[in-house]
This record gives sequence, structure tokens and C-alpha cells, in this order.
Amino acid sequence: MATPNDYRRITRKTDRPMWIWAGCALTSVLLMFGVGIFAAITVLNKDDEAEAELPAVWPSKSGLALRPVPMPTGEMVAALTDETGAQVLCQALPEQRWEEILGGTTLREAGTACRAITTKLDVSVQMVPSLPKDSSRGLPTKTTVAGKLAVVATDKGGTNLSVELVEVAPHNGASPVLHVSLRGRTVKVSEPEKTARALAEALIAVVTPPGPKLPEIGKDGEIPLEKTAPGPIKDRPLPEISWLLCGELGRALGVPADEAKPVFFAGCELNGVTADYSERSSVVTPTTTIAGLPAQVTDKTVVVQLTADPAGETLKFKGTGDLSALAEKMVPPLLGR
Repeated sequence: MATPNDYRRITRKTDRPMWIWAGCALTSVLLMFGVGIFAAITVLNKDDEAEAELPAVWPSKSGLALRPVPMPTGEMVAALTDETGAQVLCQALPEQRWEEILGGTTLREAGTACRAITTKLDVSVQMVPSLPKDSSRGLPTKTTVAGKLAVVATDKGGTNLSVELVEVAPHNGASPVLHVSLRGRTVKVSEPEKTARALAEALIAVVTPPGPKLPEIGKDGEIPLEKTAPGPIKDRPLPEISWLLCGELGRALGVPADEAKPVFFAGCELNGVTADYSERSSVVTPTTTIAGLPAQVTDKTVVVQLTADPAGETLKFKGTGDLSALAEKMVPPLLGR
């Protein structure tokens, strides 16, 4: 017959396996929980470090291939047309320097801005009219870059950095502010402000070497007249284009250009006739040709289409007299023919 002590021994024997099973189950749960956390952290880290592929076709559909352009000096980088400015900014630094700053193989293209991409970054650089007053991407903060006034706004996606290279009144036709927008092609960008600053400092050093200052710009955009040697207008700063137009107007009209009135916006008026260059114009509907180029002629205007794009670069002549004959004389030297 079993005694009370025997029951206690049996209970202890049967309890031990149950405690061992419970301990093993708890250990398994903890291990599974730990593995889950590790896997989640690994996935998040992979997302942070993920890289996009570089495009197989470049430039992009909306971009332009890089082409040779003269580098500006002094303050003239603030007076370039958009596409020329983009070409200058893309090529001011050699490819190796771009890759050192951005941290990898870099593809560049021009447009209204210079665009550069790596497997991790998408960067846009351009000259703009003024410093931003506010920003939807982070809180804008005043700072300095290369000793110049700047505004920076950084958020988790990247950085917008604007640096005032030349002090001029806003809305006068100049674009004196270097704007760098650096965004991630992946979830997270490492030290975006540091990279944007490094790029801005490198660009400033090479696009503002000693050279001419911007001419004084009046309230209506007028600038002082300067004589300059004849030559093509392609890729020239806006005031230089104006002075070239003044010179050719004088020669075509057969009068001294001393009384010509240039404006900052690539235009000039002399003896009641104006000549204006535009990087982008309303679509030209050709009615004839001038100097072998499509042209639209009306009673008081002649618009010559300089590029294959009918909404691209144009020369516009307005005033009295035989404007078609005037344009025939002026267009070839302005195109370097």
C-alpha cells in the first residue's frame, strides 16, 4: 500500500518533465521573438542602404547631353541663359571631382538645371533669381557657404541649399543665387547637407574666377553700353548678347551705335528698331526664311527661329523699315557665320 511519502515522490517525478517542457517552450518563444526583431532590423537597414540602378540610357528623355561651352568669369555666371548655365555647372568640375563629392559613379545631363545622379543620389544645380523665403522641405536656416550668404533646409529626404553669389536687386533679370537640391534615390541619405555644401563650395570656386562684374541694371533693365568685338551670341552672358546686338544693329542700319540702348535681357534698341534674343519663345509659324532659317514675318515684326525646336531660341526684330533685309544682315554674324 502506497504511503504519503510515495505520493510526494511520484508528484515530484511527474512535475519535473512539465517544468522542463515549459522552460523549453519559453526559450523557443524568446528565440523566435529575437529572430523576428533581428530580421526586421536587417530589412530596415537594407532599405536604408538600398541603391537604385543607374539608367541604361542617358541622358534621360527630358535631358540634354553635355556639350562644350565657355566658362564664365567674374559675376557673369549670374547672367547666363538657363541651358547654358546648366551646361556650365555640369562641366565646371571634372567627372572625377563630381564622383569624389557625391560618392560614386555619376551621370550628368543639362536642361533648365544641371542634373547629376548616382545609385543613391539625385542632385539638381542651377542659378536662380533670389534666395528662398520659405521652404516646404524642412525649416530654412540662414548660414554661410564659402563666405557668402546662404539658406539651407534639410529634412529626412535631403537638402535644399541656396547661396547668393552676387548681390543684386531681385527681379532684374539676373540669376545670382546658386541653388543645390540633393535628394535620395533611396529611403535615406547620409549627411545630405554636408554633401550639398561640399558641392556648392567646389562649384563656387570654379565658376567665379576673377573677371568682369555685372553691369549696373536700371529699374527698366537698362544697362550701360559697352563696345565689344563682333561674334556669335551662343552661350554668351545676357549683357554681352545685348552689346553684340547693338553693334550689329549699328552696322546693319549704317549708323554709329553710340546712341544704342541695351537692356540686361539680351536686347537692344537703336533708331526706333529693337532686336531681342530669347532662349525660349512662343511657337514660330514660318512664313518665309531669313538667312536660310525659318522666319515669321508680319508688318512690324520679324521672328527668326534659330533652332529645330519652333519654341526654342529666336531673334526678334521690331520697328519700322525693311526688317527682313535688316535681319538678313544681322543674323549670320550673330550666329558666327
